Amino acid sequence: MNKIWLGWLLFASWVLCTSWLLYQSGNQHYGEFDPQRQLQQQQQQLPALNRLAAKASSNSSSSAVLLHVLDPDCPCSSKAKEHIKQLQTELQDKKLQQIVISVHELEQSGISVPATPLVIYLENKQLVYSGPYASGPACSTENSMLTAVLKQKNQVQGSWLNSETWSCRCLNDTTTM
Repeated sequence: MNKIWLGWLLFASWVLCTSWLLYQSGNQHYGEFDPQRQLQQQQQQLPALNRLAAKASSNSSSSAVLLHVLDPDCPCSSKAKEHIKQLQTELQDKKLQQIVISVHELEQSGISVPATPLVIYLENKQLVYSGPYASGPACSTENSMLTAVLKQKNQVQGSWLNSETWSCRCLNDTTTM
């Protein structure tokens, strides 16, 4: 009788430990996108953002620019690439220049990068949106906030510097120091 209880106790312990480990590993990149509110500095960094966008899109006449900031070492970047593909098909008729840029390039220009993947949307040299592509642990295209902003379904007064959303993200090393 004691061996049966011991067996069930060991089995239940194994199930609980395995479940906890799976939960931890699956959610290690899920959290608040910008806990230190570094995106709030981007309004002051707008001249540097415009210079960077102009340099990267020098051969385009588009007044709207999407800067995609990806880190190849971040597992969440694969989900952002799905968003980029979807955006390319959804927004073919809209004049929108899309530029993939590294964290290092932005930081060299003096622009804060709290986490990746980060998307920055500029229109007519004004900062419209900066933050994650989508919310939720899976950051699926169904939870995209960017699509609503681009299609002008979600309008806010001024810039939407989206620090508070919980999403799949990799915090930048400089934010944790």
